[in-house]
Amino acid sequence: MNPIKILVVEDEIIVAEDIGFRLKKLGYIVTATVASGEEAIEKVTENQPDLVLMDIVLKGDMDGVTAAEKIRSKVDIPTVFLTAYADDKTLQRAKLTNPFGYIIKPFQQNDLRVAIEIALHRHEIETKMREALKASEASRESLEEKSHRQNQYISMAAHELRNPLNAILISAELLELDRTRSSDESQVRTLRLVHSATQKMNQLIDDMLFMGRAESGKLKCNPLPINLVEFCQDLLDQLQLGNETKHQLTLIPSNVTSAILDQQLLHGIISNLIVNAIKYSPNGGKVSLELEYSQAGDGDKEPIFCLSPQCLFPNSKFTNINSPSLIIKIRDEGIGIPETELEKIFEMFYRCKNTGRIKGNGLGLTIVKKAVELQGGAIGCESKIAIGTTFTVVLPYVALSSKRDRTYG
Repeated sequence: MNPIKILVVEDEIIVAEDIGFRLKKLGYIVTATVASGEEAIEKVTENQPDLVLMDIVLKGDMDGVTAAEKIRSKVDIPTVFLTAYADDKTLQRAKLTNPFGYIIKPFQQNDLRVAIEIALHRHEIETKMREALKASEASRESLEEKSHRQNQYISMAAHELRNPLNAILISAELLELDRTRSSDESQVRTLRLVHSATQKMNQLIDDMLFMGRAESGKLKCNPLPINLVEFCQDLLDQLQLGNETKHQLTLIPSNVTSAILDQQLLHGIISNLIVNAIKYSPNGGKVSLELEYSQAGDGDKEPIFCLSPQCLFPNSKFTNINSPSLIIKIRDEGIGIPETELEKIFEMFYRCKNTGRIKGNGLGLTIVKKAVELQGGAIGCESKIAIGTTFTVVLPYVALSSKRDRTYG
């Protein structure tokens, strides 16, 4: 156990020397002996003692009570007052500083030891109580935040599920009422509506389950060998089939074809970013997906804007990547993201103000960010209003063999 450090504030030189001698005899360390309140405040900040022995009546403009008040406002150090005489008004003021004890002059050495030990013990107990209260408050706030988020989930799910459910119910009623009169073409349209509504419901449920597993820590990264080009092209083909607005989805040739990644997480990243690019782009617009391999220390590469626990947004860049990385870029020619909202786009349920009546639940980018983080990567965004948006994802690259895949040279 480290020796207790004590600052002595006493303007009578002989008394100060006597106190210092007794403290050292009791095994304490005297950090300094000062004669004024101003010096006491300075030494407390400088030496950080464990306790201050403060004479109430000091010569000069500042008495011990005022000095104790100022010390208390700066640091959490207990004060024990020394006094031979003080008027009632001064004593009342002294009480307001919440002192940890009084020693009446003249005093015995044992009186000094008892007062110091009681003061330190009381201070230790109060410190632990404050820490326990803070921990309890933090726990309560965490539970409240969790409850609030759960309520958000429920509210959002109820709102988002209502529309497709209504569509299904209405479609079912139409099929029932018009089963003898409606044409095959009409029935086909109605069934398409049911299919579309069902897909939306399934997607929302999948998103909610993903976020629930991620926040509970049950979602793990399970990397396996994957052919990146085939995987991405198949995904683009699937999205193109369901793309009624006829966007041009393009996979840009890459210098890497395979890696070891979590297929489910990679699917969540690319599909959500492509769907967003389609959703917020004009009909027939171009959306590109680019894969790129970056060696460690590729300083000549174009800087990568990133957002992750290790990076600040939007001013930080990867100009040198310290390990092999897979870079995924998804570009669109859409409405863009307001600069003032770039830092908020990964927040759960957040939707930019310029999205207007474009439908969405504000979960897509949150899911993307979670999926990126689970793989130890980073994600960032560059965007200009009415020009387009580029999302850049950087994932640690693990090759299938020790040699770099050279299929594309």
